[in-house]
Order: sequence, then C-alpha cells, then structure tokens
Amino acid sequence: MKRNNAFSLRGIAISGLVILLFVGIILAYYFMLLSETRERITKTGELNAMTSAEQIDQYLSQGVVTINLACYTLDSMIRSGKSQAEMRGFLVDQSNAVLNTTLKTTGMYGYIRGEYLDGTEWVPDADFVPTERPWYIDARANVGRVAVVDPYIDAQTHTTMITFSKTLCDAKSVAAIDFYMDRLQQITEKTASQEHSGITIVLDRKYRVIAHSDRTEVGKNYLSESGTLGNALVNKLRSSDEKYFSIQHGDADYIVYAGTVSNDWLCLSVFDATAEFGQLRNMLLFTILVVILVVSILLFILLQLNRKYEQIAQLSIHAVEAIAEAIDAKDSYTKGHSDRVAHYAKEIGRRFGYSEKQQDEIYMMGLLHDVGKIGIPDAVINKPGMLTEEEKDVIKTHPDIGWHILCKTTELARLAMGARWHHEQFDGAGYPDRIAGNDIPEEARIIAVADAYDAMTSRRSYRDALPQAVVRQEIEKGKGTQFDPTFADIMLKMIDEDHDYQMRDR
Repeated sequence: MKRNNAFSLRGIAISGLVILLFVGIILAYYFMLLSETRERITKTGELNAMTSAEQIDQYLSQGVVTINLACYTLDSMIRSGKSQAEMRGFLVDQSNAVLNTTLKTTGMYGYIRGEYLDGTEWVPDADFVPTERPWYIDARANVGRVAVVDPYIDAQTHTTMITFSKTLCDAKSVAAIDFYMDRLQQITEKTASQEHSGITIVLDRKYRVIAHSDRTEVGKNYLSESGTLGNALVNKLRSSDEKYFSIQHGDADYIVYAGTVSNDWLCLSVFDATAEFGQLRNMLLFTILVVILVVSILLFILLQLNRKYEQIAQLSIHAVEAIAEAIDAKDSYTKGHSDRVAHYAKEIGRRFGYSEKQQDEIYMMGLLHDVGKIGIPDAVINKPGMLTEEEKDVIKTHPDIGWHILCKTTELARLAMGARWHHEQFDGAGYPDRIAGNDIPEEARIIAVADAYDAMTSRRSYRDALPQAVVRQEIEKGKGTQFDPTFADIMLKMIDEDHDYQMRDR
C-alpha cells in the first residue's frame, strides 16, 4: 500500500511537471505567435504612417517652395526700392498663378514695409493688426526659414487652413500664403480605405486633429479630452518616446505606430488588435485545457500500470547513461576536455557578470560543445599524430553535427549555439559559417577562448601541454582576430592569477 501511495504521489508529481512542461511550450509558442502578430501589425502601421507622412510632406513642401520663390522676388523688389503698389501687384499675380495650379490656396499676402498687402484684394476689418497674427509672429521667430503655422479656421472661407510665412530681407516684413487642409484629409481617408489599415490620424504640435480617417474627429483637441481613445493616445505619446506601442482602452487592444511629419506633426497608424489577440488567447486556453485533459488521462493509465513504472523510469535513466557513455567511449580525451572547457567558460561568464542561471547555461553549453564528435569516424578521432587536410575537413563537420543533434530536443536547442559556433573566429576566419564579431553568439565567443586554452594546456598524442607563457602569448596574439578581445582579456587575467599553472589540472 505504501509503495502504491508513493507511486501515486510520484505519478501526480510527474504529471504536474509534464503539464507544466507542455504549458511552457504552449506559452512559448503563444508568445511567439503574439510577437509575430504584433510585429506584422506594427510593420503594416509603420508602412501606413510613413506613406501618409511622405505624402503630407510632399504636399507641404509645395507650400515651402512657393513661399520661398515668392520671397526671393519680394526681397529683390525691396532692395531695388519698388513701390507698395508694385509689391501688391506682384502678390496679386502670384495669387492668380497659384490658384491656377493643383495647390488649393486663398492666395498670397504679407505685411511689407509697414503696410498689409493682400494678393486677393481682401480688405481686413479695422481692428485687424497684422503684426499680432500667428503667421507674422512665427515668421519673425524663425528668421531665415519658412515658418509653418498651426492650422486655424479661415475667417473668409470658414475652413481649416495652414499658413506658410517667411521674414523678408529687411527683417521686419513678412510674406505668407494659406493652404487648404482637405488634401491631408484625402490622404488619411485613402490610407484607411486599404485592407487591414486601421485608423490614420494626423495631429499638430498641440495634439489637435488636423486629419482623421473618421472626418467627425477633425478639429478635436485630444489633449483637452477625457476618457477617449484620442486622449489615451496623446497621454501615451507624451509619456514615451517610442515610435510604436500598445495601449488598452475599454475592452479593446490597440497597436500604434507614430511617425513624424517634417514640421513636427505626428502621423499615427492605430490598429484595433482586439479580435486577433482574442483569437490567440482563446487558442491558448483551449490548448492548455486539452493538454491538461490528455495528461490527466495519461496519469490515470500510469496509476493503473504502477508495477511497470519503475522499469520504465530505470529504462529512461539507462538510456541517458548509455548515450553519455557512448560519447565518452568515442574519445577518452573528450570527457575531460568538455568538463574543463565547461568550467573555464562558466568562470569567464561569472567574471563578465553573468547571473547564476546564465553561468549554469554556459556550463552546459561547454559540456555539450563537442557532442558532434560522436558522428566523426573513430579512425579520425583516435588517429595518433597530425591529421591530413581531408581528415581536418571531416573534423570540421562536428559543429554542424552537434547543432542538429541538440536542436532536435526542445530543452537542448538553446544550448546548440555553443556546439555550432565555438570554432568561429572574431575576424570571420572560423567555421562552419564564417561569421564574425558580434554576429557570433556571446556564449560561443566565450567557449571559443576556453576551448583554445584547454587545447593548448592539454597533452595530445603528438605533443605535450604547452608552457603557460606560450599559452598566454598565443591568446594575447589572437585578441581581435581569433578571439573576442573582452573574453580573451578575462582569460589572460585568469592565467595571470594561476601562478602555479594548476588551473589546467581540473
């Protein structure tokens, strides 16, 4: 009875671990899908925002070019002493010329040599003070470049406008031109009409809506609102410099990409990911429930076959031991070498600042870094003396063999990088992939130094262990070429601290 009870508890514990393992794998797969979904949505949002921003910039650049050309002529007229009437005539001509193009504008105007001149013959009210208008103030504050005034409601047309203005050569006069904003609205609506495009929003520097794929939102100030999606977006933008982010509003999940228009406006692409994330969550819950159900059934079967349990457990243990013995039997050098490399790599990682978990992981990588040699013929592995070039090529296949062995087991896949890349060199002259520098995984760079140290300090069939001074010299020589300089320096410090040359005797 006690044995049965013990087995029952053991079976429950094992089943719990199996459930946790499968749930872990499922969660890993779920987060991978979640990450891929988020990345896909973000890239789509980035493309939409950048496309809209580029089209908006192109539209605004027409205004910049127009005002620059006009100011060039006005500067020449001021320098040559042209009359105010001639100035007004030029503005009228320019306004007519612009009206006949694709640009939508009310015309040009300006405050020139102390007088307001309008190219459309508009006569302002008596209380109109040009020098107090934003287009004049902003231009004077940005002498030498075109000022872009935030959108406003035009007094004549009662439509949303944007103004480009620039200070003239006398540093007091200013010329300006207004543009309609409906072109920006057309751009956002066209972007939003595409499949899976989400919401497109253009905000000015005060977080007012200049254009929106939903026309009813145009003109709103999201900064002054409360509890709306727009206000949530603005609050996130003000608290973070990230170009893309996720927010929750109500019961919905949104992914947002924020691009910048040349005049410091923001172009947002907002995607409602609620449905897609909900499907992933439902799939996750369903899969976990299925796993729990299946494992529970397996537990019931195990409890019915309790007399076979010990045999099965022992068989598993013996199988693992048999694999280990097979690797050791392949080459008597391999076991000691792998153990030493694992300890050297762990110590380098510790000194570099690895956590205990990372140290344990790189230790395991060190133990398994030569596992691929199990696939190398005995005649090559155990050959006394130097190898031929053909035999060296055979030996060089062991990183790829080890990689494929370890990648077949989910729990060991992470450790496979040590097996595959421990013979890569920092300058790219290694093998099997000839990658270089930081493209080589950090752990593989550490193992490379540890592996080289043990190879030089170990007795071989064709030579004795090298003197410590020679080993140090070779590692110093290999910094930046064969070895990562940072990890080579750590190994050199370990050698310098090893006054009696005992570290190799591990």
